[in-house]
Amino acid sequence: MENLTFKLYSPLTAEFLPDDNRFWQEDELVELSGYELSDYAAAISEQIEQEGDHLEQYLDDENGPYLAAHVKSIQISVEEHGGELCGCATVVVDADLTERGWNDLQEYLSGQYSDGWGEGFEQRDIAVEDGNLNVHFWQPERFAFTVVQVQAAPQAELPAAVNNIHPAQPNKKYEITDIAHPVYPELHRIRALRQVSGDVPYGTLGGFVQSEANLSQEQDDAWLYDDSISRDEANVCGDAQLHDRAVVQDLALVGGSSTMYDNATACDNAIITGGCIRNDALVCGNARVRENAATHIAPVVTGQSVVMGDLSGSVVVYGRGFILPGQTVDNPTRRLIGLNEHCAAIVRDPGLTPGRDGKNRNTPER
Repeated sequence: MENLTFKLYSPLTAEFLPDDNRFWQEDELVELSGYELSDYAAAISEQIEQEGDHLEQYLDDENGPYLAAHVKSIQISVEEHGGELCGCATVVVDADLTERGWNDLQEYLSGQYSDGWGEGFEQRDIAVEDGNLNVHFWQPERFAFTVVQVQAAPQAELPAAVNNIHPAQPNKKYEITDIAHPVYPELHRIRALRQVSGDVPYGTLGGFVQSEANLSQEQDDAWLYDDSISRDEANVCGDAQLHDRAVVQDLALVGGSSTMYDNATACDNAIITGGCIRNDALVCGNARVRENAATHIAPVVTGQSVVMGDLSGSVVVYGRGFILPGQTVDNPTRRLIGLNEHCAAIVRDPGLTPGRDGKNRNTPER
């Protein structure tokens, strides 16, 4: 019987705790998304190897007999996908795996990430240059698998759950539904009319817009997730993503590979073409947030920071940090600069080879 191989990509996050406590409070962990974890791929991979990367061994006739019969291998790793570092489960199954079996497999992986293998892994301190990482394969919000077949096979042989065939893609990326925002009735939810990015299939409901001017209808991957909002004359385009309750309003522009999370806000005439804005951070006035032209590294703005000036390069603005109007902070190196309301400090050099951690390991739960 023929075997099929798939890769199941899922979101990856981590906390980074610097060693230098002269500039960082111990409880001020820096939250990193997959977009910021690429430099640590080697160190994370080494820890996975130490932890044990095969999960099919915990399937048996008592715990999941159907999956034990049809799933040949489940190997855990991290890989770049969609421009960010993701958790990756490479699974080999036989062609008889049913749709129900496929759903059971994803539930099994979700359980291992949240309560089994992943729970043990996130407790490991992964030593990297100038600090430690704790990496999370499970996310309490926005967790979903993106399934990619590795070896080409006839469509008829694909598991039904991943063989989602839709009509030819329309010219428009989304439609505006009749679902109004509970507080702002002039805003309405969007619905995908085609596959957008790797995790928004046809028919998925998105965030809220006031008009089609607020979110690109082009053949790009810009999208509003969860309860995020783009309103007034603001525009989200390119490959930009808004998550949670992030808001873009007034004349703000969010494009490129930018991401916004939590309660982050971009307003006034702000332009964001790169980087990650999260927590309660505010980008306003005539602010510009973008990649550095030489390193192609973009900033992270987090906490209750406010950016009103020009920010680019490998910089994290955190706590109650601020960039004043007319002020320019452009880091042309790969060294990460941390900036808060008290000081600025060089945190790490992501170009150096990450270290490895040799702590004891727990056996994954079944």
